Amino acid sequence: MIRTATLVLSVVVAAGMMFPSGAAELQTEPEPTERWNQTYGGSGDDIFNDVARTEDGGYILVGEIENSGTGIDGWVVKIDDDGKQEWERTLSGPGTDRLYSVVADDDGGAMVAGRTDQGGSATGWIVELDSNGETQSERTPGTGAFYGLERDENGYVLAGWTSDSGTKGWLLKLDGSGEKAWEETYAAPGEYSSGQFKGVVPASNGYFVAGEVEGSSQDAWAMRIGNDGERRWQKTAGGSDREAIWAATGGDDGIVLSGESESGDSRDGLVLKYDANGELAWENRYGEDDVDWLDSAIKTDDGGYLFTGGTLTGGIGSADGYVVKTGGDGTVQWENAYGSAQWDKPFPAVKAHNGGYLLAGQTGGFGAEGMDGWVLHLGLDGRTSDSNGTTNGDGSGAGGATDTDESAPTAQSEDERTGNTSLPGFTGVVAIAAVALSVLIWRRRR
Repeated sequence: MIRTATLVLSVVVAAGMMFPSGAAELQTEPEPTERWNQTYGGSGDDIFNDVARTEDGGYILVGEIENSGTGIDGWVVKIDDDGKQEWERTLSGPGTDRLYSVVADDDGGAMVAGRTDQGGSATGWIVELDSNGETQSERTPGTGAFYGLERDENGYVLAGWTSDSGTKGWLLKLDGSGEKAWEETYAAPGEYSSGQFKGVVPASNGYFVAGEVEGSSQDAWAMRIGNDGERRWQKTAGGSDREAIWAATGGDDGIVLSGESESGDSRDGLVLKYDANGELAWENRYGEDDVDWLDSAIKTDDGGYLFTGGTLTGGIGSADGYVVKTGGDGTVQWENAYGSAQWDKPFPAVKAHNGGYLLAGQTGGFGAEGMDGWVLHLGLDGRTSDSNGTTNGDGSGAGGATDTDESAPTAQSEDERTGNTSLPGFTGVVAIAAVALSVLIWRRRR
């Protein structure tokens, strides 16, 4: 297993000062700057688990919100391109309800998926919403949970786990009208006792899925599925300790899994790339010498990838948002930490309207009442914003706004705010020194 040394970013920075900007080897996406960030929620433990772009230029976010009367409820928030809340909905029943994934429809509506305890135990949960967030349909197809939800050419596909003589991977295919086309469960390979899917990637003539299996150890699990759900190939990967997979991206050329690994000297972000035939193309670890992990993965327009997660070595607060941009071969192009003096963690990211990225997750800073849903916009045009906002769980702004469907950002004092920072050691001096040392210390084998 290869651990990508964090000094790679220093080489990129130093090389940028030494070579003309038009050099072919430097035609990579520039590092973005923080444009704005905002919090949403109430006084409880609130979190965004997924985000999708909407056709009106905004975004729809899903997760969970803690309410004193009903406990943990499914949570849906619609915002515009500047982070202004347009509406908010809670979806709940008896017990715990969580939304893990969302896809937006062309007509302004959305499909959201997760799990609900309405039947007394964890049950897969699918809800269709109109453009105003009103529920159009709701179904609970069976025991388990859905973590991944994607659109394809003729409908939707959901991935998660179900309990069927043990915990198994679960795929549900819906047609364009939302009706079930097929459903399959997938047992873990023989040496493992259970498995679950965390993400699904549509491809020509089928799908790639990613997750993890557990037996004497917990390992990564990748699989190629045909159009009708038939298993074509599967692979597992792991070391001496625990590997967890949280997300996946890819296309016809294969699948990229992101997560974390504890098989080594520290807990690191883990990325695995399998080609279309199931061969391991590359495997990298990302982070410093403490605790780092990756929760999401997306393909970028320059042929690379963007991964987000968390780090304890970001140098801002107790835990910081961790963002890694790589080339198509997993080589680091830049990595950065974002957050406040408190606990911060972005889960998913999407390409933002008009360039850059929108990240969503959870923060305890930036004026949050408890642990709030957090949205961070990283722009590629150099514009920055020095204002942050907080939106209460009832939809009202922290600054006293009374319209329950809208809220305006509320500026925080300078001592409450912290900007983004490069990870420790990412300075100009180190960058120059790293060029001279590159042939000696770039990578180490594990």
